[in-house]
Amino acid sequence: MSSYLDLGYDTVKIKIGGAPLTEDLGRIEAVLKLVMDGEHLAVDANGRFDLNDALKYAYALAPYDLKWYEEPGDPLDFELNARVCEASSTPIATGENLFSMQDSRNLIRYGGMLKDRDYLQFDPALSYGLTEYLRTLEMLSGYQWSKKRCIPHGGHQFALHIAAGLGLGGNESYPHVFHPFGGFADNIPVQNGKVRLPDAPGIGIELKKELINVFPE
Repeated sequence: MSSYLDLGYDTVKIKIGGAPLTEDLGRIEAVLKLVMDGEHLAVDANGRFDLNDALKYAYALAPYDLKWYEEPGDPLDFELNARVCEASSTPIATGENLFSMQDSRNLIRYGGMLKDRDYLQFDPALSYGLTEYLRTLEMLSGYQWSKKRCIPHGGHQFALHIAAGLGLGGNESYPHVFHPFGGFADNIPVQNGKVRLPDAPGIGIELKKELINVFPE
């Protein structure tokens, strides 16, 4: 986490559920000593919990006022998600494993998500491309969801352009993973949790040395 903060990020995320609850709480408390406050730390369960464990974590996370509690259960278990949303005082984030407008609409209809609190993580590169993502945004507008509640999963140049171009609430980043695709232009540093778009045409692939080197192959 310190290495991410040293790169210019101000909000970080850790995985939970791979250790006992008490150990996870210790890990959370350790990271909270590094960031400004709970709003700058998110946690991600990667869909691993059943309802009992998802609720147990929801109650335990409440005192920390975290940025969000991500994918507590199976991404298509809308009943579980609704129960956790109802019980949790921490914002819920989910949607990265929903790829169509129809699945995304079912989350909005049946998943208990709160449009003034929770976050939607539909991934524009995985959601059958930009065309389907635009259909999803149109659907969200019909349910009075702001685009600012959308923070796409997918920390790469394509998602960054989409987040900026469509006026979304942000974009996740993965500085040390998913190479050579993850991350942004080599010559544009992250500063205070923000990064600007490159001036190159298109996505800006040529400004990422590790990525452009795989294209001749």
